[in-house]
Amino acid sequence: MLQGWLFVILVPQAVLPHSIQFGMMHYTAVPIFEAEIYTNRSGDVDVVFKQKGHLIFYINLILIVDESQVEWNGGASIVNGGIGCNFTSLRLLNIQMKVSRLSVLIYGTPR
Repeated sequence: MLQGWLFVILVPQAVLPHSIQFGMMHYTAVPIFEAEIYTNRSGDVDVVFKQKGHLIFYINLILIVDESQVEWNGGASIVNGGIGCNFTSLRLLNIQMKVSRLSVLIYGTPR
C-alpha cells in the first residue's frame, strides 16, 4: 500500500518542466508573443521580439519553459528592452547536448 502512495507522489514531480520567469503577470495582460525553439547544440540562441501594427503593449511577463527536461542546464538573460518596454531581445544559453524544446511566452498590457 505504501509503494502505491510513493508512486503517486513522485511521478507528478518528474514531469514538471523547468522554467525561468522575468516580471509578474498582471490581470489585464494578454499573450503577445509565443515561440517554440528546438535546438540540439550547446551555445546561445537569440530570440528577438519587436511589435508590429498599431496596438502597443508593454511587456510585463517573459516566461521561458524547457518542456523536454525536468531540469534545464542552461540560462536566460534579457539583452535589450524587456519588462516595461515594447520590445525585447533574449539570449538563451543551452548547455546540454540533447534536443531541447524551449517555449518563450511574452505577455503584455495595452498602452
